[in-house]
Order: sequence, then structure tokens, then C-alpha cells
Amino acid sequence: MGNDLSIEDIKNSVEYQWRQHHVKTLLIVWLILAAATLFIPFTMIATNGDYELEFLGFGMLIWVCCIASYGLLFGGFILYYYLKNRYLLKNYKNFTCYEVILDNLSTSYAYKGSIYYTVKIVDGETTKTVDTNPYFSNLWLSKFTPSDYNNKKVIGLYDGNAEKFYIIKKVD
Repeated sequence: MGNDLSIEDIKNSVEYQWRQHHVKTLLIVWLILAAATLFIPFTMIATNGDYELEFLGFGMLIWVCCIASYGLLFGGFILYYYLKNRYLLKNYKNFTCYEVILDNLSTSYAYKGSIYYTVKIVDGETTKTVDTNPYFSNLWLSKFTPSDYNNKKVIGLYDGNAEKFYIIKKVD
């Protein structure tokens, strides 16, 4: 099957949206941590009965350092997902497009019980068995559920360098 996908198809793909969902989730968690811990310096000062600005300034300095360290930790993961999406957008024309049926699922332990599929693609005279990323989960935080894609035909791209199959969209 020819690869006549557009950049919009890639941006609307399961692969791209899954990684974007992770970026948004990490940013939200970081913001919640920042907002929740912002009040700790104020409560420590209020319980002491001393409302001196030097204690507040010291507490705020500690808060900024903690939030910055959490930001570096979350930022590393966000950068990873961003670079993976950028790699897909930059190289999708070099990948081979296939239509497959998602019928062989497995559980990913690295992604807390999310589900990935193993697909067989026929490349000329050879048949390759490759995995998708673990896009699917029944958890409330998940963007894609297995019931929407199990035993469905999808269009995807095979990345020979990473030995991965990226799901682009379902075929109706």
C-alpha cells in the first residue's frame, strides 16, 4: 500500500495523539504539584505565629527549587515524547504503509498494564512480526480504549529503524 498520508493524518494519528496526551498529562500533574505545594510556606508561617517576610522568602525559595527540580524531571519525559512526535512528523514519508487487523494483544508492564498489539506485516516475500506502542487502556486517564480497536482493521506505518508499527487510523 502506498504511503499517501498527509501531515494532518499524522497529527490525527493514534501514535501522535497518544504522545501528545502524555505531554498534556505530565504538564497537568506538574501544575497541580506546583499549585498544591505553593501553600506549604504560607501554612508553615501561619502555624508559627511569625509573619516575618524573611521566613516567607526562604519558604518560597525552597518551593521554587522543588518545583524546578520536578520540572526538570517531568521536562525530560516531555522532551522525549516531543522528540518522538517530531521524528514521526519528519520521517513518516520514509515508512511503509500497511493495513492490518489488530487481533493479537499483549499487556505492557512498562506502561502500567496498557495494551499493545503484535501485528504481522508482509514485506515482499518476508513476513515480519512487530509491536505497536501500548496505546490502549481501560483506565480513566487513557485516550484510547482496547474495545474501540480490538479486531479492527487499521492503517499504520512500519518503521524499520525502530522495529515499530505506528497506528495511524481505523479503516471503517
